[in-house]
Amino acid sequence: MPEVPGAGGGDARVAPLLTALTLHTRLYANCLAGMSDEAASRRPSAHTNSAAFIAAHVADSRFFLAGVVGLTPANPLADRLAGAASIGELASCPSVAESLAAWDTVSAPLVAQLARLDAATLDRPAPQRFPVDDRSILGAIAFLAHHEAYHIGQLALLRKYAGLPAMSYAARPAAAP
Repeated sequence: MPEVPGAGGGDARVAPLLTALTLHTRLYANCLAGMSDEAASRRPSAHTNSAAFIAAHVADSRFFLAGVVGLTPANPLADRLAGAASIGELASCPSVAESLAAWDTVSAPLVAQLARLDAATLDRPAPQRFPVDDRSILGAIAFLAHHEAYHIGQLALLRKYAGLPAMSYAARPAAAP
């Protein structure tokens, strides 16, 4: 397979997924920008998740993706989310700041690792089955990128539900010193 330009020799098949995951890194933060924990905890109905829960779930899923591609970062949300299949099973939901911090911790190393993956790694069987035909690591990455996009769309909607302006595609503002 050809190499990804400027990506440390990784397989070119990862390039569009890197584009998507890099965009998700920014959009996730933009969805949560200015959202208080109180606003993030609101649910449109008893059958709908809160932005806080979705933010924690997506950050946790990004750590899972990091593991799929060979990284082993410590997930600061793992203990809080362990065993919870739904919002109703959580003892307490991580705050917006906790989920954002976790997201920021894993995102740069994940993107760097993805850029380095070679064909042999991408073609290995995925560690678990996902609802896609491609059962390889590459298929798992593609599904998990879709999963992030799906939930980022939910966060964007819940942002509007909280009375905040629409999510921005603009670059994420630099953190204050």
